[in-house]
Amino acid sequence: MRRDRVYRIIKDIKEGRIKTKKDKKDILALVKEFSDKEGESRYFLLFEGSKPRIKDEVVFKKFVKYYLGCYFEEFEEVKSKKELIEVFKNSKLKNIHTSDITIVHRKRGRLPQIFYDEFEPRVNGRVVVVENYESFLRINFDLFDEEDFVYLGGFCNKKTAKFLENKDILFFGDFDFYGMMIFDTLKAKSKDFFIPTNLEYLFENYSNKELYLNQKFIENKVKKVNPVYKLIKKYLGVVEQEILNI
Repeated sequence: MRRDRVYRIIKDIKEGRIKTKKDKKDILALVKEFSDKEGESRYFLLFEGSKPRIKDEVVFKKFVKYYLGCYFEEFEEVKSKKELIEVFKNSKLKNIHTSDITIVHRKRGRLPQIFYDEFEPRVNGRVVVVENYESFLRINFDLFDEEDFVYLGGFCNKKTAKFLENKDILFFGDFDFYGMMIFDTLKAKSKDFFIPTNLEYLFENYSNKELYLNQKFIENKVKKVNPVYKLIKKYLGVVEQEILNI
C-alpha cells in the first residue's frame, strides 16, 4: 500500500472513523503484518463495527513509524521536502503550477515546504508572495523584513488564494504588465506591490524590450501600478524579478 494512502487511513483512525470497508480490511492486514514481524500484539488497534479504537498508543506510534518511515506528525514535512524537488526540478520553466490542494511556503532562511489538503503554514505578520519559482528558491532575504514567503506560480492556485484572503501580503513579482495583472487578481486583507529602492536603475540597465513588445497587447487591460507603469513607458521595457537574485 502506498504511504500516502496509509497516512490518509491513519489520519481517519486518529479522528475516530474509517471511511470504507476496504480501508478497514487493508489497515488490519498491515496490523497483522507488523505484529508478526515486530512481535507485538495485534490488539493495539481494535474496531467496534466501523469505529476504530487505539488501545495502545505506544505500539500504535511504532506501527505508524514502521509504515510511514517517520512519526505521523512529521509526515507532511518529510513528504514535502522530497516532492518539492520534483515540483521545481525543471529549471527551464519560469512558473511551475502546483496542484489546487497545495501551498508552497518557506520561512526566512529555511527550505521550502509543501502543505497539502487542510494543512496550512503558520505565518506571522505580512506574507511575501512570490510570482516566479526561481526567485522563490533563490530569494534575497535581505530585501525584506518579513518572515514568511509563499510561492504563487503566476496566477495562484485555489488553496493558496483562499489562504491569502485574510492575510496582509506584499507581492514580489515581475515589473511588467503580467506582474501588475497578477497583483490585481490577488484578494487579501491588504496588499502592496514590492518596489525596490533601485527600481529605476534596474529599468535603465536591465530592461527587456522584447518582452515588453510581446506583452504590449494587454496594456489597456491592466490596472496600472506606479511607479512600475511609468518606468515601463519611460524605458519601453520591462524588468523580470529574477534580476534581484543577482
